Amino acid sequence: MAVAGWLLVRSKTKPHVALPVPRQAFMGLTRAVSYSLQTITEEQLHPQQDRLTSVSWRDRCWQLAAADPAVAIWLAAEESEAAEPSTADNNLSAARAAVSWLERLEESLVTSATPQGAALLMQAIPVSVQELHAATGMLSLVSDASEFPGSVAYSTAVRWRDQIFREVLARPAGEKRIPDHEVASILSFGQSDSQVAVLYELLVASKSLRALFVDFSGSVSSARLEAIRELAYGAGHEINNPLANIAARAQALLYDEHEPERQRRLAIIVDQAFRARDMIGGLMIFARPPQPHRKEVYIAELLQSVFASIGSNAEERGVRLTLDVGSEATNIFVDRGQIEDSLRGILLNAVEAIFHGGTVAVEVVESADGVCLVTVNDNGIGMDMETLNRVFDPFFSGREAGRGIGLGLSKAFRLIDANGGSISIKSRLQQGTEVSVTLPRAARSA
Repeated sequence: MAVAGWLLVRSKTKPHVALPVPRQAFMGLTRAVSYSLQTITEEQLHPQQDRLTSVSWRDRCWQLAAADPAVAIWLAAEESEAAEPSTADNNLSAARAAVSWLERLEESLVTSATPQGAALLMQAIPVSVQELHAATGMLSLVSDASEFPGSVAYSTAVRWRDQIFREVLARPAGEKRIPDHEVASILSFGQSDSQVAVLYELLVASKSLRALFVDFSGSVSSARLEAIRELAYGAGHEINNPLANIAARAQALLYDEHEPERQRRLAIIVDQAFRARDMIGGLMIFARPPQPHRKEVYIAELLQSVFASIGSNAEERGVRLTLDVGSEATNIFVDRGQIEDSLRGILLNAVEAIFHGGTVAVEVVESADGVCLVTVNDNGIGMDMETLNRVFDPFFSGREAGRGIGLGLSKAFRLIDANGGSISIKSRLQQGTEVSVTLPRAARSA
């Protein structure tokens, strides 16, 4: 088998494992890359059309590329990595999943065209062609890619990967490197191979398309939020004046009214006017949040106050609230009222996502970069990708995904940002939601 390159398979502990890739396998990888570029392009050109899901895109890539054992093992390892909640979301659009996959392929594939390719291989644990054949049971491979069998089953590729990892990681330290002459031989072989060149050129071309896709998506999102903020600020001013008049006149009529039914109707007008006023107030905060008055706040005390205020809501839904602050919880430097209001909105949202009992777990840790990280996890119904993309838009209703309607998350987003923090959300339908909030830590005394 003529080896034209290597695929670096990530392991839990470095160094990575290097799998030999035959030249005929490059055709399947090339087809998978071409399909991924097509997917990204179609989503950019036709954003309103029904999109492929990331799952259907992955299935097609697997069919195109996973006929070769080395490629199948690499694909299985990448999918296993992506399946971890901390690193991926199956609700991603196909284009976003394709962008991420192309980046990882570029990082993992080592050929004669790879900058610093020899250095990357020297740092990896090699798997020989003979070892790969023995692990997969494929002792002889066809030389023509068109004669390749169908794609390898995912479960089979996972089994091969686990076996290879057990064997190579158990080697003595002296055997965990590729000899210099073998590295040079493989890299020189690929220099004149047209299939290697085609794949490399496609990956180079994909860089510009990936950058355009990421920049365009970010620009659209920022522009949309800015437009919403400007509309919210202008509309808020215009609506507040008639609301104030309605509330004042209804209160005046209510004061002189003695007939019970008319009193009830006037009271409803007053209540609804105040409700609308509060909603406009939240919208104005989203548009232009007030300047925070920051001071040192003990995060555990703040969260206990939030828990006390939402306890009755959680009890009504049969939701259990848990708080893990830890023994070394740090103080934060924020406007207490703004952050307490923000966290209350986030926790209420989590409680309302659970219909038949469940848990909302809050954990506080000091992250590696020295900020306070507050994580809110619920095991509610979760959100689809469309809802997740618009979750910070004011008045966007995610009720179909189990979230409440109103300004809770959009208001929290603006107030946390104004206090020097950040908020991010991960969610999967039927699997719950995780909200991560970073807050600036108070300076520690010497």
